[in-house]
Amino acid sequence: MSPSSGAPAPATGDGRPGAHVTEAAAATAEDRAAAAERAAEARAAADRAAADQAAAERATAERRAAEREAADRAAAERTAAEKAARDEETARQAAADAAAAQQAAEARAAAERAAAEKAAAERAAEEKAAEEKAAQERAARTAAAAALVAPPPPARPAAPVAPQQPAAVKPGTPQAPRKPRPTPKADEAPPAPGDLICGSCGAGNAPTRKFCRRCGTSLADAPVAQRRSWWSRLWRPDPKAARAAGYRPPRRRRFPTRPVVAIVVIGAIVAAVLAFRPEIERARISVLDRIQGNTAVNPTQIAASSELPERPARQIRDGATNLPWSPAAPGDGVGQFVDMAFAQPFRLTRVLVIPGSSDVEKDYLAGSSPRVLTLTATTSAGTQQTVELPLADRVGLQSVATAIDDVVAVRLTISSTYRATPETHVAIAEVEFRGRS
Repeated sequence: MSPSSGAPAPATGDGRPGAHVTEAAAATAEDRAAAAERAAEARAAADRAAADQAAAERATAERRAAEREAADRAAAERTAAEKAARDEETARQAAADAAAAQQAAEARAAAERAAAEKAAAERAAEEKAAEEKAAQERAARTAAAAALVAPPPPARPAAPVAPQQPAAVKPGTPQAPRKPRPTPKADEAPPAPGDLICGSCGAGNAPTRKFCRRCGTSLADAPVAQRRSWWSRLWRPDPKAARAAGYRPPRRRRFPTRPVVAIVVIGAIVAAVLAFRPEIERARISVLDRIQGNTAVNPTQIAASSELPERPARQIRDGATNLPWSPAAPGDGVGQFVDMAFAQPFRLTRVLVIPGSSDVEKDYLAGSSPRVLTLTATTSAGTQQTVELPLADRVGLQSVATAIDDVVAVRLTISSTYRATPETHVAIAEVEFRGRS
């Protein structure tokens, strides 16, 4: 019967009714209290774990912010240093230009003074020569007047000269050779190179003369005869000296020298151009690469085979030299690569690489850097070209020349490394591509 029916409750072992019910209720209450305490402890542990995780995330965010701030500060300091260096170089160049201009002005002034002194000396010499000539003319006129006034002295009779007769010559005796008959004098030779050409009569004069040897004109402003170049003398030879009177040249057929020489020279030039056409084309392309192939080309997509969380692949082109890319696994990193795609095809002329984790020597030597990078370029036609990029074990920017046309994608693969250990990660701080469209 139920307790509500008025039946008596069963008795316990000590004779008290309902004692076992009270003990069961007490045990249940203790279990519930223990369970509540365990739940509270679990919630407290979860809260502590969440707080620790939040603190770790805040610390990571603060560390990354500090790294970015340090990178920005280093970049600003480098920019300021480069600007100061450029300003200093500009000032130094301006000072050098001013000094050169002053030296040139002094040289021009000295040359003008020397020319003025030379002109004054020549004028003085001309005036002296004119005075001497006038004095001679006056002396000649005085002598002529005296001769007209005074009668000439009587001439002494000349002593009779006995006629010379040829001496007798014994037959067979050798006789002295007779003097050759004088030949008519040939026309005057043209001025030689270096001679002063008279402006009045065109005669050539030695460089030391002041007046023309033929007409007596001053040579102060006379031009100097220049030596003709070999090709002009070959094409138009100097006129030959005039022959003596009575010379009769032998009749002979003249060889067409000028047309033959012109044809031979033109043929040689054409043959040289045809023979060295590949070298000429390569030289032309090399000149174009040097003049126009130094434009920076930035990739639009960057992906890596693996990366550390704190050194992702995008840092390889972020402009900061202390934020590198590193593969996820430590060691030599051989076979790990970075893929970069470009928006437009271009001619890749040069690759600039900053190996290691930083451009600071202490940080660079603390890790490992690539020794050889294998560059695999994909062209717009779908073909691939492979170029080895050897790098030195030193801090700073290194440049490697390439010559690949129509590049649309590039893969850089680590082939070998410096100072690789099982604990260190190989790193590449920056990569830049130069080329022209």
